[in-house]
Amino acid sequence: MKQKLLRGLAVSVCGAMLLAPMSVSANQAVLKDRHLYEVRTLTGQFQPGFLDGSAHTASLYNPTSIMELNDGTLLISDTDNHLLRLYSYDQVTRYSGTILDLDEHGHPLGAFHDDSKENAFYSHPSGLAIDQQGNIYVADSNNHSIRIITQQGEVKTIAGTGVLGYKDGRGKDAQFYAPSDVAVDGKGNIYVADTLNHAIRKIDASGNVTTLNKLSDRIVEFFGGMVSEAGDYNDGPLSEALFNEPTALAFDEKGNLYVSDTGNQRIRYIDLTAQEVTTVAGGGSYGQNDLYAEAAYQDGAAEQARFSSPMGLSIASDGSVLIADRNNHTIRLLADGVVYTLAGQAEEHGRSDGVMNAAMLNEPTDVIELRDGSLAITDSSNNKVRIIKRYEQPQHEEDGSIHVIINGKLLLSDVVPQLHAGRTYVPLRALAEELGYEITYNKDSRQTSLVIDEHTSLIFSDRGEATVRLTEEEAISIDSTSIMVQNRLFVPVRFVTEELGYDVQWDQEQKHVVIRPYLFLE
Repeated sequence: MKQKLLRGLAVSVCGAMLLAPMSVSANQAVLKDRHLYEVRTLTGQFQPGFLDGSAHTASLYNPTSIMELNDGTLLISDTDNHLLRLYSYDQVTRYSGTILDLDEHGHPLGAFHDDSKENAFYSHPSGLAIDQQGNIYVADSNNHSIRIITQQGEVKTIAGTGVLGYKDGRGKDAQFYAPSDVAVDGKGNIYVADTLNHAIRKIDASGNVTTLNKLSDRIVEFFGGMVSEAGDYNDGPLSEALFNEPTALAFDEKGNLYVSDTGNQRIRYIDLTAQEVTTVAGGGSYGQNDLYAEAAYQDGAAEQARFSSPMGLSIASDGSVLIADRNNHTIRLLADGVVYTLAGQAEEHGRSDGVMNAAMLNEPTDVIELRDGSLAITDSSNNKVRIIKRYEQPQHEEDGSIHVIINGKLLLSDVVPQLHAGRTYVPLRALAEELGYEITYNKDSRQTSLVIDEHTSLIFSDRGEATVRLTEEEAISIDSTSIMVQNRLFVPVRFVTEELGYDVQWDQEQKHVVIRPYLFLE
């Protein structure tokens, strides 16, 4: 705590204790006030499992893709359970698929079988898509096939044989190698990220499968005599373009495709009208025998930004691109030629919920914008679905005054918060009690202390002075005055709460001071 207090003193002495509206770039369009958002767990446990039930108790096993259905429910590819799961009204249920058996380690086994959606089998289902009629498409990765769940609830194989390979052709004559994602256009054409063939494939409305780009012929040698086929990189005409393990596809409003080119650490763009491929973000070069381009982490101008195995992507309502940057453990945003980090701590994995700049993810693989403006994430190695959403706002009367929200609750006091010299002040006793701290008052010195621990206190005088006592012998006067209002001691809310380790933001639209812990308890 002493270190935290000293850091806070450096800020307060500089006078940076105002609660003022934040300057926000127009590029940050999806979550323009993203500091007011927080990451929470929607469902899933850290330990994998396949239990249905309430969102709080249900378990998943390496969920990799997510899609919002027309009724607002969420469909989840529960990949290592070989199931599609449904999240609806805080309940998780099996939507499609059956666990055939468990292996000797207790892990579910996949299989390949068309049937009703309840009785069909999958093997590591991944990317999902839905057409205008409500049919659902599944990239059934380890079955090397593309499946459809019809409106009537039947699972059918559109293309693929269940055996890995590469072959164009009609329907079940075609072959794929670990397809990871599908996307459907308005004409009924299905586009496939055929990951280990390093190809973008197309299935037309008649079921004909064709390959759109050039296949890689690059060979790498791991060590003496051990070689492997590998993807490659080339922009230009689609027929000459090269990819390296593409894993995700998303249509923009023009009907063109964004591609997560995972092995190239890039986001690519296919103009289907011009038949041209360009790189819109990311980069990285190959060493002589590297399977993948060099991974890194960097925000900024798109051509200078860097990723580490970018996977699921989607187009937000404002046209910006949301990217699950898997091995950087972050969610990234591409808007107006600039890449931002929305959530997660770069190159650090974890499972803590919390405010945007403090929460942690572990190999996120997909991200979508929901109808309510929040974002849903498949946090695969945490076996969870996470939500990025605005802070919880309690019900209260709109009286034009400033309100202080602490952990989703309205701070109550018989005297309302005050604006004084550009700062927001609140009653010290009400604030301390809401945060769980003890208050003491010394009549002789006319000082009120907020007791942090045995030796450390924040001390405010009725005369306006403020002091931080760090030890029995050490105390520092600070530039953070208190004021008296109706015989109540008021203190600057940002100073006190930040010194106690809380995140403090100003919601300009609602006129709220928002106070939240950096990390929520799980």
